[in-house]
Amino acid sequence: MESKFWEDVEVGESLRVLKFPITIKTMVLGVCGTRDLMPYHHDPAYSKSVGNRDMFVNTMFEQALFGRYVTDWSGPESDFRETSLQMIDQLCPGDIAAIEGSVTSKERVGSDARVKIEMRATNHIGVCATSAATLAMPSRESGPVVPIESLAKPAVEVHPEIPDFAKEWLGEVSPKAPGAYPVSQVQIMYWCDMVEDSNPQYIDGEYAVKSRHRGVIAPPMGLITWTSGRAGHQGVDSSSPDGNFPERKPWPPRKPVQGGGFKSPPGTRETIAQGSVQTYGKTIRPGDVIYQTNEVVNCSPRKNTKLGPGFFQTNLTTFYNQNDEVVGTNLFTLLRYGGDGANR
Repeated sequence: MESKFWEDVEVGESLRVLKFPITIKTMVLGVCGTRDLMPYHHDPAYSKSVGNRDMFVNTMFEQALFGRYVTDWSGPESDFRETSLQMIDQLCPGDIAAIEGSVTSKERVGSDARVKIEMRATNHIGVCATSAATLAMPSRESGPVVPIESLAKPAVEVHPEIPDFAKEWLGEVSPKAPGAYPVSQVQIMYWCDMVEDSNPQYIDGEYAVKSRHRGVIAPPMGLITWTSGRAGHQGVDSSSPDGNFPERKPWPPRKPVQGGGFKSPPGTRETIAQGSVQTYGKTIRPGDVIYQTNEVVNCSPRKNTKLGPGFFQTNLTTFYNQNDEVVGTNLFTLLRYGGDGANR
C-alpha cells in the first residue's frame, strides 16, 4: 500500500466506490472480529421479534468497513484523529453495501496536516449509514504524522428537555473497568478478516516494525471491542444471557465488578445503536489492557420511532491503557426502547 501526501489531496476528490457483500459468513466474522454476542447480530428470529428486518451488522463492523475504505485510499502512514458514524438503516444478509466518499476539507491544525472524508453506505433500500473521518496525513513540508499523546474530553450540549431521571445521572462517572481480554494480534487479525482490511500497520509485522510506530498497532476504531466482556456474559438479560436457553446462567459465574456498563431509562429493555463519535489518543498495541469509564451526558425526552416509543441516550466512554493514558473517547447515542418505561 502506497501512502498519499497531504499536498496531493484535493478538496472535492472522490474515493473509489467499494462494494461489500453482507452474507451469513459476514455475520459470523462480525462476531469474531468485534466479540459482540448481542443477539441482534447473530439471531435472526430474535432480531425480527423486536422489529428489525433481520439480524444486522453492528456498530463496530460499520466503523471497521468505513475505516478500511479510508486507509485503502490514504495508505497506512495516515492516522485517524476522529471518526463519526450515523446509522440510518441496517445492513442484513443478502445486502450489498456500497461505500462511497469524498474529501470535504483540508487544513493544517497545529503540527497536523489534516483532511476530512465524508462517506455513506447504501444498499438496495437506500442509505444505511453515513460516516466522517478526520485524518492526519504525511506531508512533504512537515514530515511524517506525529502520534497523539494526550486527549481532552469532548463537550456535549445537553438537551433542553432532558428527562428528570437523566438529569440526576449527569456528572456521575463510573469506576474504571477493564476489558475481558488484553489486546492481541489474534483479535486484530480477526478484525481485519471481518472487513478484508489489508493495512500493514495492523497485519504485516515487518512493515510495522520499520514504520514510525515501531510495531503493530490496533485499529483505532476497535475501542469498544477492546473493552467488551466475556462471551458467556453477553446478552439482552445479563442474568440469563442465552436467549435460546434462559436457564443457562452466565459463564464463568459472575463476580461483583465495579464500573462498566451504561444506565438505562427506567423500564426500557431494548437497545439499538444510532450514532457514534470517536476521538483517538495514545496508540493501542498488542498486549495493552484497555479500561473504560462511562457516564451519561445527554438524553432526549420520549420520542416515537419506527421501533416504538423510546429515549435517545448519549453516553461518553473514556478509554485508558494500563498506564492510565487516554487512548480514545466514544460518544455513543443509543435508542433505548421496549418495556413499560418507554410507554410512559
